[in-house]
Amino acid sequence: MKDYSRNELFREYVWELFDHAGIRAYFAILVLVAGGLTQGVGLLMLIPFLQLIGIGDSAPTGIVAAIGTVWNFTGLPLNLPAVLLVYIGIVTLYAAAQRWSTILNSKLSHAFTRKLRDDLFSAMARVQWLRFMQIRGSEINHVMTANLTTIDNGTYGLFALISTIFVVIVHIGIAMMLSVPLTCVAIISSGILLIVLRPLNRRSYALGEEWRQTMAALFGVLMDHLSGMKIAKSFGAEERHIRSFCRLSGALEQQANRFSAILSSTSMYYEIGGVVAVALFFFVGVQILHVPAAKLLVMVFLFGSLVPLFSWMQRTWQGTLNMLPAYKAVVEMRNRFHDAEEALAPAKIDPLELKTGVEFRRVSFSYIKEDPRYVLNEIDLVLAARETTVILGPSGGGKSTFADLLIGLLTPDSGQILIDGKPLSGDVIHSWRKSVGYVPQESLLFHETLQDNMRWAAPECSEDDIWHALRLAAAHEFVKNLPEGLNTVVGDRGVRLSGGQRQRIALARALLRKPTLLLLDEATSNLDVENEQRIMQALQDLRGTMTVVFISHRQSAVECADRVIVIEGGRAQ
Repeated sequence: MKDYSRNELFREYVWELFDHAGIRAYFAILVLVAGGLTQGVGLLMLIPFLQLIGIGDSAPTGIVAAIGTVWNFTGLPLNLPAVLLVYIGIVTLYAAAQRWSTILNSKLSHAFTRKLRDDLFSAMARVQWLRFMQIRGSEINHVMTANLTTIDNGTYGLFALISTIFVVIVHIGIAMMLSVPLTCVAIISSGILLIVLRPLNRRSYALGEEWRQTMAALFGVLMDHLSGMKIAKSFGAEERHIRSFCRLSGALEQQANRFSAILSSTSMYYEIGGVVAVALFFFVGVQILHVPAAKLLVMVFLFGSLVPLFSWMQRTWQGTLNMLPAYKAVVEMRNRFHDAEEALAPAKIDPLELKTGVEFRRVSFSYIKEDPRYVLNEIDLVLAARETTVILGPSGGGKSTFADLLIGLLTPDSGQILIDGKPLSGDVIHSWRKSVGYVPQESLLFHETLQDNMRWAAPECSEDDIWHALRLAAAHEFVKNLPEGLNTVVGDRGVRLSGGQRQRIALARALLRKPTLLLLDEATSNLDVENEQRIMQALQDLRGTMTVVFISHRQSAVECADRVIVIEGGRAQ
């Protein structure tokens, strides 16, 4: 994986940002320029205002004379009400431009964050199953949430920074028109401050990386505890989780305080440096260059307003640097997914109809490619169409790996899997998955209604189709007895249903797809005898109507079998 330097990372970030924003970014910059110019004109209006109240040259020259010429061209009287009204109008235009600019910046930053979020999720959804299993779920969760939020805030700050840069450029341009020497004094002073504060920029980037790593670890502890809440309580291990969480939470607090100290130091240095610069500026203007009062007051006002702008720009830049590690994490995870992306499915996928059967021909597979020990080693077997095949074997013998190979989630290291004589590869994989009904050991139910959970497998199905599938799975009676029937919300992961009810719903959902192959992977291993018998009876009723592969470690599964295969030690018997 590429090791980005800070500058390389920033260049890639800006390139992707502007490549996505396209002409919208340049339009936003145009609005920024218009706002900056409007503010500049408003500042220049201070000169005739000061003259009207008795401060200024008796014989205007240079920029002051030019302003007078432009004013005369407008035909407006040079009096206090006219100058004030024009000034109010210009400031109003500037405020409107700023509002428009803020809205555009917000839209651009949100659109860019959405683009990253959609890209990342799409890449994750298409990644190979083997690669996906190697990535911790909390890491994905952290990148998809906390890191993208950080990027959204940082991107908005970057656009605001660009906006401020244009305002500063306009200020400096006006100052140059008023007095080049004094402007040079101010620019040199600002440059010295930027050099002094460079170490703080490096620390901001380093703190951003520390924050990202600590937050990722915190997400890991949180997700582990949520997924294992029941067992943690049963083991009395809550305090251990609390200590781990609080330790990481304390580290985040310290890192946040250190970053706040960097921002506060920046403000302090600019406050002190700004006062020194303005004092020097005023001294040089009065004692050495003898700048006229009106010009000098406008320039003091200009540079007095520039000091907080420079301070804000520096702090925003530090915030951008602090954000870059989050962008790096998103890019790295996106690249990891893209590097292991499955072939895109064709636009139209037709399910397969299994006619003869599935053949495993000398199939071997290992999760660690450098390890010569195979999880499955030279498997030779045939799963005949419209028969029920029971796969038995001890835990850890390779049965679940066999299931993943059967539905095309994993690819053999050697050998072939043939569907009616055709290799399970390329477009055949997508058509085959469309033809499979899968019931895992832990059924996946969403916090939705029963009907919504069923339609997840077959969105176009009718309510009659749902009830038919429920009858096939011996689940229709208990669903009818629920207070709201199909409209019953099952809770997170189906928590409002019993284990047996969840598995029968999962079986019904798989049957709703009208699969050519029904695969049950330890689907009854966590059930009591009564619920297991209900599932077994449902499978008995399906015999001869479809191809069924039932993976189990229980001998009771043999009751519904046309054929029994034992997988033990990576070999089939």
